[in-house]
Formats: sequence, structure tokens, C-alpha cells
Amino acid sequence: MNALLKNEIILTFRTWPVFIMAVGLPLFFFLFYSSMDMYKDPEMQKAFVQSYMLTMTAFSMSSFGFFSFPVMIHSDKSDHYLTYIEHSPLSIRHYYLAKIIRVLVYYLISILVTFSVGAFVRGVELPPLRWLGAILLLLLASFFFLSLGLLLAQIPSQQVMTIVANIAFLGLAIIGGSWMPIETFPKWLQNISKLTPTYHVNQVVVQYAKDGDLLWKSLGIVLIYAIIISGIALAIKHRTEVD
Repeated sequence: MNALLKNEIILTFRTWPVFIMAVGLPLFFFLFYSSMDMYKDPEMQKAFVQSYMLTMTAFSMSSFGFFSFPVMIHSDKSDHYLTYIEHSPLSIRHYYLAKIIRVLVYYLISILVTFSVGAFVRGVELPPLRWLGAILLLLLASFFFLSLGLLLAQIPSQQVMTIVANIAFLGLAIIGGSWMPIETFPKWLQNISKLTPTYHVNQVVVQYAKDGDLLWKSLGIVLIYAIIISGIALAIKHRTEVD
């Protein structure tokens, strides 16, 4: 297991530009839009900046789940590294655990960077327990991103996988309310938005940071999505290996 983790550290340093872009681009959007006076009421403007900080953090994390995670697995398949692991004394479970730990570290760095900018540059203020709670909820909800990444990794063609990942990444972010409040959408689109997992990820974190209330229903929906998608991904993986 230690050898696998060491290998993930080496690979992380080799792909650092991708990591910087995944954190830096959403951070740029946060800084850009939070600099605009969206509301005349100072309290409403403050709430907007806080909410946008959280949704952009989730957006940054989703890029690791939709792109970095499946690309890691796909690259290991094409390089026959995964085949080597399967025929070595190392457990395949340890392989996937090492990948998940790597992505979770990505998530944590993304959260800490965006939250730090929000606090020290944009003046976002939250009680310590709210900061900690928001971090934990983001990490918990992020397992949906991992599950979808695992499903994307089952697509044989990396080119097709990238296209599908881009559609899912941008589509779920926009429709789910990461970029703008869904209240600005037409009524029919709002109804669709409320069915997306990204909407519920955003709702869980934003609402908790706002008043400390935990939306159990939204959290449950996100985890159900993660379980179902993971099950589908594993079923496809098993069927592919058998064939």
C-alpha cells in the first residue's frame, strides 16, 4: 500500500499543471464574479459571495472526479499498469484505495485554497464549526463525483470518455446551479435542476454554511446517486472483465 501511495505522489508531481488548472480556474471565476456588486443590500451581497465560494469549491472538486480520476484509471489500463497490479501480490482494492486517497487529497487542497481566498480576500466569515462542517460535507458529497468518474472510466475510448466527461461536467454545473442561482431559470428548467445531484450538493453545503441546518434529504439524494452510479460502474467493469 505504501508503494502505491508513493507512486501516486510521483504521478501527482508529474501532472501538476493539470492540478493547478483544476483549482485555479474555478478560483478565478470566484474572484471575478464575487468582485461584482450583484445586490445593493450589503447582507445579500455578503450571502452571495459566501454561496458562490461554496459552489465554486464544489465545481473545482467535480473536475477532479470527472476528469482526473477516470483519466488515471484509463491511463493505467492503456499502459497495462492495471494488468500488472491484478497479477501481482498487491490487492486491486489497495490500488483503487490509493487512487481515491489521491483524489481526496486533491479535494482537500481545493477546499482549503478556495476557503482561504474566500476568508482572507473576500472577507467571508463563518463560525469555526461551520467552516469545518462545510469541509466535511463537501468531502462526503464528493463521493458522487468519484462514482461518476468510476463510471466514465469504463468507456473504452479515452476520446469519447473526455467528450462525455466535458458534457457531464459543464452540464451538471450549469443546470445544478453552480454558476448561477436556479431561480433565474425558467420554471421547467428549475424542475430539472432540482433532480440533479449537483443541485443537492450545493444545497447541502450552502444551507449548512448559511444557518447551520443540515438538509438530510438532499444529502441522502446525493449519496443514493453515488451508490447507484457506483453499482452500475462496477457491474459494467465486471461484465467487461468476464467478456
